[in-house]
Amino acid sequence: MKKTLLPGLLLSVGLLSACTMTGPGNLKVHEALLYGGAQERIVWVYGTLSGGAAGSLKLGDVTADLRAQVEDPVAVPGTLSVNGKATYRIPTSPLSPPLNVVRRADGTFEITAPGTPALSAVYFTDGTGWSKLSGLAGPVRGVAVNGLQGVGQLTDAEAGVLSKALLGQGALAVGVLATPPAADAPLAVEPAPSEYRRTALYILPNVATVPGSLRPPAPTAPPSGGTVSFSELASGTQSGAGEATVQLATTPAAARALYATAYARQTGAPAAPDPNGGTLVGVFLGQRSTGGYGVSIVGARASGDTLVLTAQLRAPAPGAITTQALTSPWTIVRVEGTYRTVTVVDSQGQPLPSGGGSVR
Repeated sequence: MKKTLLPGLLLSVGLLSACTMTGPGNLKVHEALLYGGAQERIVWVYGTLSGGAAGSLKLGDVTADLRAQVEDPVAVPGTLSVNGKATYRIPTSPLSPPLNVVRRADGTFEITAPGTPALSAVYFTDGTGWSKLSGLAGPVRGVAVNGLQGVGQLTDAEAGVLSKALLGQGALAVGVLATPPAADAPLAVEPAPSEYRRTALYILPNVATVPGSLRPPAPTAPPSGGTVSFSELASGTQSGAGEATVQLATTPAAARALYATAYARQTGAPAAPDPNGGTLVGVFLGQRSTGGYGVSIVGARASGDTLVLTAQLRAPAPGAITTQALTSPWTIVRVEGTYRTVTVVDSQGQPLPSGGGSVR
């Protein structure tokens, strides 16, 4: 399945009849080549139209019509529209993953990078903000940054629209390739531009969060009621649950089954912790058609052996930019005390679909 960062914006153009190029003045061409979770080449065309409202140029084998820029989330100042779109877009070639990233609950990251293609930096977003990871391999930490500013040959404006486009799609990493892949050579541009910039990025969606330590907290006596202490153990977007469900575990065997469901579509799953007198609860949203969905637990209360969890759900806004890949979001929390049943509600107290579960 072809992946696209900005659904519906991929140009569909054919060859136009031969004509004289009326390229703009001060012509510049900038490219962002995206791989992995988004597979497309995004081309911004800069220039000024002299004496009229239109111009043209040749991009590869395509003759493109240039006009004033249109209103669009990826339009940047100084650029022109290409065949009525903010940018020119074609798919990029397939690329073997150059990295794998796992986020730990203690705030560190584990990076595995085979070295081919080579990376110059790795960035991470949890869906709300950006950080730059402190290394390219092994345990590293993230330092808060202003999106993808300063990455490759991107201008600040180009980095800004790409950073915004990738926010709200859950946890993902962006590997900056040291050099663009040879399979996607520079486009032949006529007339020749005064500047041609290229930046290649690998988008790694669905970065999972795993425990920072496999040693669970010390057990405490089950509360008799009211607010309950809880902590998130792990979360992700690639579970094996096709439908919305809640799964409880109070024994080591049940915990292993819970983690098997959570990590069914991933490699390198961590060992499940012993509940150790507490209750592990997995909340699974079921399959979604795109990125941008997620779930987190924001509150817990109990009455006897019944647990009520309050969940915060995330979903892409209408028309939002999303990674085009199937996801199945989930989270696992550990709750102090042992319970037989659980109900999951939203912030208004309304039960979620399939929001109940029983102990295993």
